[in-house]
Amino acid sequence: MNCRAPFRASAAGFAIGVVCAAVWATTYPARGGVNADGMATADEKSATTTTAEAEPTEYNNSIEFAFGGVTVEGDEAQFEQNHRIPADQVFGGIENLHLEGSMGKDVQFQLDGHAIFDTNDYGLRLQLTKAKLGYIQFGYDEFRTWYDGNGGFFPPNGQFFPPPDSELHIDRGDVWVELGLRVPDWPEITVRYSHEFRDGQKDSTIWGDTTLTGITGATRKIAPAFRNIDETRDTFTFDATNSFGKTDVLLGMRYEHDDNDYSLNMIRGAGQLPPLVAPPGQLRFFTQHQRDDVDLFSGHAIAETRFSDSFWLTTAYSYTTMTNDLTGSRLPGTTFDAAFGEPVPTLNRFDHSFINLAGTAQVDEHIINANLYWAPAKDITVVGGFRYTHEDRDSDSVFLAVEPTANVPPFTATNPEGGFHLGTPEPAGGARASDYDRFAQNIELRLTALSDWLFYARGEWEEEWGHVDEFHTDEEVPLNKDTDSLYQKYTIGANWYPLMRLNFSGQYYHKKVSYGDDITTASFPRLINQDWNTDDVNARITFRPKIPVTLGSLALVTRYDFVRTSIDGQWEVFSDGTLLNEQQTGVIKRHVISESVNWSPLARFYLQADFSYIWDGTDTPASSIILVPTADIPTVLNAENDYYTIAASTGYIIDNKTDIRANYSYYRANDYVNNSLAGVPYGAGAREHIASATLTRLLTKQVRLQLSYTFYDYTDETSGGHNNYRAHSIFSRLQFRF
Repeated sequence: MNCRAPFRASAAGFAIGVVCAAVWATTYPARGGVNADGMATADEKSATTTTAEAEPTEYNNSIEFAFGGVTVEGDEAQFEQNHRIPADQVFGGIENLHLEGSMGKDVQFQLDGHAIFDTNDYGLRLQLTKAKLGYIQFGYDEFRTWYDGNGGFFPPNGQFFPPPDSELHIDRGDVWVELGLRVPDWPEITVRYSHEFRDGQKDSTIWGDTTLTGITGATRKIAPAFRNIDETRDTFTFDATNSFGKTDVLLGMRYEHDDNDYSLNMIRGAGQLPPLVAPPGQLRFFTQHQRDDVDLFSGHAIAETRFSDSFWLTTAYSYTTMTNDLTGSRLPGTTFDAAFGEPVPTLNRFDHSFINLAGTAQVDEHIINANLYWAPAKDITVVGGFRYTHEDRDSDSVFLAVEPTANVPPFTATNPEGGFHLGTPEPAGGARASDYDRFAQNIELRLTALSDWLFYARGEWEEEWGHVDEFHTDEEVPLNKDTDSLYQKYTIGANWYPLMRLNFSGQYYHKKVSYGDDITTASFPRLINQDWNTDDVNARITFRPKIPVTLGSLALVTRYDFVRTSIDGQWEVFSDGTLLNEQQTGVIKRHVISESVNWSPLARFYLQADFSYIWDGTDTPASSIILVPTADIPTVLNAENDYYTIAASTGYIIDNKTDIRANYSYYRANDYVNNSLAGVPYGAGAREHIASATLTRLLTKQVRLQLSYTFYDYTDETSGGHNNYRAHSIFSRLQFRF
């Protein structure tokens, strides 16, 4: 049982109760002498001047009800994940509530909230403010995200394993209280406490394996896996600000406690049970638990001095320390969450496990930075910054490693001949200590001396030096190395406004990141040098051509962006000291073209269209490796992420109370390559159509009704159609202003 659930249920119930009470209150006049329509009563009319009667009523409060439903044919979980709407059910409630007013002469209140039932979407924010004293604020938010639990699909024999639960979800929420002291001539003090949570299940792409592929000797990881997640975070913050002449000073601290409980649940040998395989089969269930108990404390100080309107200096210092106590285990079983010692007749010889994981980690970090703003002349602006970071990290862990051991007589159903059982646990562990020093600098120059032109240039640098000591009980030689890295980025750009209706924007940057390791001792091959070189050029044109008045107005925006990244690396084999030649290990190229057109042929009619096309690919030498000669296809394919989107919308104002809108969007990715004879096909092959129509009607000056219908159609080649769906949605909103 989740002991945190009652707290969340109580908080949600309180939020819903407050929102409902506010709804009940809206049926009564907001102030004396006003009826439910916001008009003065007979007694008040006699005291109202003719001028006041002519003034329109201002409605500061509103409530909006929303109700709708969705019908889905196909994969309901995939629909929920893509659109964050529950499938095949009716939902609704209060989508938006806003109340504001005064309590006495100098106390103001504001209430905002929403409560949508059957979507687990609730929110409440209440604030009371007293002039020349301060405020108190209370809030609660909760919402749900959905996930599809499906795993992979294998085309040769159509193999697909239904997940234990396809419709997964995680609830996220936050409840907080904040107090602010705002007394004139006193420091501004803000104190805040918040409790955040994340609870539920989501899919994992660490899929389990199976040999039921229709290909002799071929094992593929396509069995679905999922994670259980239970996280809480309690945070307390304190901030105080004050001004001393031309200098503003902020002092603050933060304490945070995190309690995170996770588990990865994976199936191995999926479907491998008699009679498909020899008894007792190879199906087993793995659960890997991890729990983190984290404490973090941080303090910071910031000073901003305005020497003049053209010269500002900001300096800051922060210190953070964080500790983590870690526990965990990884065990097989005939079901998930099996206990250690339970027999697993289907255990495999390579089913490594561990129990009694216990570890600690500590991070200490100091940061000093300074930022400068300087405008030496009317048309010149200089912004610069410097940051120094020192970080120490220490971690260690111990656990009991449990390896499979061959069964011995007497053989039984739970101790089959030729099978395995978990052997005697053996102590194991590891530790790592590291420290890093980082220096970062940046400077930016902006020039506006030329009429209709803006030029800018920016440089960014970061250097890092560190040392790492690391050992594991399964490595004969510990790791001892010095590290260094250099980050550089240089940007130039310009904006040009040659005409009132035309402007151009262009930018280019070059970025290089270099990593190096000077390794004294190590086991296994190690990456010792790597360089990432990136070049990006992008441009934008905004054009609003002058067309005949009878054709209305037209605006066009064109964008293009090209990015190229090359990756070079070098490895060293420490078992024999061989230093391999440096080689290019990857090239990433990305082109993005987009066009946006907005046309309003009439004052009450508009058309909008957007188009974007993305070419995105990664080439690596690994794409020439063919491990399965009979497949006649690379084992590792170059990554392709090409897709395009089309969106169009139109709207028409029928009269001063009624308008209609229509929207359509299309998405297409055609990157699926069936290399199943050599591996698992991963490329995206999907298509989606979404079309909607909305009618809005102003029933009275205080009441607005909105009705909408949406059609969805999604097909997914990568999943073999298991993620396909077609859906219809009807939704309505009714808003009252008062």
